[in-house]
Amino acid sequence: MAATSPKSAVMPPEPRAIRVLLATSGWPSGLLDVGSWAARQPCVEVVILQIDGEEHGDFVEKLCRWRPHVVGFRVEGEPFEPILAWIQIVREVSDAEVVLGGPTATSHPSDLLVWSGADYVFAGEAEETFVQFLELAWRPNSRDLLPLIPGVAYRYGDFAFHNTLPSDGYGQSILDAGPTDCATSHSCLRNVVRPLASKEVLAANRLNWSMLEGFERPFDSLYFTGGRGCPGTCSFCARLHGAQVRIKSARQLLEEIEQADACVADGRLMVTRWPLLAHVDDNSLRSRQVSWAAVYDEDFFLNIPRALEFFELWSRSPLNERYRISLQTNPCSMLTRNGTGDHLAHPELLDWIDWVKPMVQLGAESFNPVLLNRWHKRHDLAQLNCVLDALDSTHQDYTVFQLLTDFETTPAELIETLRLLIQAAFAHPRMRIASSPLTIPLYDSDTRKCLEFSGRLPPPKKGSGLFVSGGSTGLSQEQRVLTPCSFRDYERPHPEWMDPLVADLADLADERLHWALNLETRDGALSEVMPAVIEHLRRLSRGDCVQCSELLAQAQAAGDEIAEARFQLRG
Repeated sequence: MAATSPKSAVMPPEPRAIRVLLATSGWPSGLLDVGSWAARQPCVEVVILQIDGEEHGDFVEKLCRWRPHVVGFRVEGEPFEPILAWIQIVREVSDAEVVLGGPTATSHPSDLLVWSGADYVFAGEAEETFVQFLELAWRPNSRDLLPLIPGVAYRYGDFAFHNTLPSDGYGQSILDAGPTDCATSHSCLRNVVRPLASKEVLAANRLNWSMLEGFERPFDSLYFTGGRGCPGTCSFCARLHGAQVRIKSARQLLEEIEQADACVADGRLMVTRWPLLAHVDDNSLRSRQVSWAAVYDEDFFLNIPRALEFFELWSRSPLNERYRISLQTNPCSMLTRNGTGDHLAHPELLDWIDWVKPMVQLGAESFNPVLLNRWHKRHDLAQLNCVLDALDSTHQDYTVFQLLTDFETTPAELIETLRLLIQAAFAHPRMRIASSPLTIPLYDSDTRKCLEFSGRLPPPKKGSGLFVSGGSTGLSQEQRVLTPCSFRDYERPHPEWMDPLVADLADLADERLHWALNLETRDGALSEVMPAVIEHLRRLSRGDCVQCSELLAQAQAAGDEIAEARFQLRG
């Protein structure tokens, strides 16, 4: 046996790997991106586990057998209670640190930290900050280095901190004043509040599907992220990914879909198949059973060259025989200008849509020009109608998103909104309608700010929330202050904050419009909306509702106009 050299005898042992368990009950949105980037680092092992909604046996077994050092969950709106249950399970059977991320973590990092009992909350896009967190874990006294990580909320002693920009008494930071003379650039300052993954990271990160375990329940769709960021300033949007648009290349996106399809083929993922092409003109496609492959960008067509290249690649891929692509976009992004400056649909893009048959989902939001203006939409009604006419020419179904109300909506405005929507729908027979009756006052949205600064939020109630300052100050976990709402109030609709009649009419209409997403039931549902509104107003007008008589007359006139327009279209 060879003697051991003195040098090898004093070599330090290889560091053990940090084991990271990311868990979800649904599709691993975000977790797959963050986990894949982390798994590229030396001495990091990542598993993404699907948790059964009711039975947690597999989750407990994984915690006990694998003994992860870090367990992470994604938080996106209600219901929050399952997250608490999962954290409690981790506390009972494991010594792992608990981390949270996702949209709610981005909007409310400090509140979520204190409410959930997690150890760390990552605001923003966490690919780089989570890796930084894992790298610092190797250092002595690493907890003292937490202030180096942008966007992280954490506990230190009896205090809760969030690494962000200091704010004044109105919650305003230097960013709210717009570009300043500060030596640090505006974009860098914004990255402190909500870290963004660089375009280089998005391009280099390849999703590691081998990390998936326990995904035994079929999904309605496979989901992919084609890019992040949006230049829009819609008043109801929290703009979680910022205005800087960063996209994956067409080939990278196609590779991700191919890899997910391979997981389906070997049973690691399951997805339902449907006759999703039943409403296209090509008879050879109508009976084909395919699955959804939904690509989520704020706007897929912001980069037309990428979209055209992707369609060309998709048309030559065998994937198109097993999947129908679903894409989201703003009407403006599908338009170009002719020599006189008028808008027209992008001709090459339309040719590819006609050939590939994707489900185009338009962020139309409303056919009421008053609402489009109030919500700061990038498109106007003329541009929307131009795109709808163009999509009709592609001989397939498509979807428009519709938001019926905000907190300013009056009953008369809602009736007009419904009239315009129904008339537009009857004029476009293959237009599916994905309707939402009420606006959610997302925390960083202009909608929420308007409610707060106009004094229309509910009065303070004891124990309703906890405000934790950013920067170099913190508050004790026990130092509760009175705030108008808890952070959960900004994640769900609030009809009680609206004109009660508007809320009732919106819910009444939505009960019918719910069926307008399917073309088989769409026209019947549309035909029932205005009669239901009329009947409700008729009942109220018999009582002490002063405005109901005028509203009833408006609704009846709208119903007559809809019936006449539909008759002319049939003729």
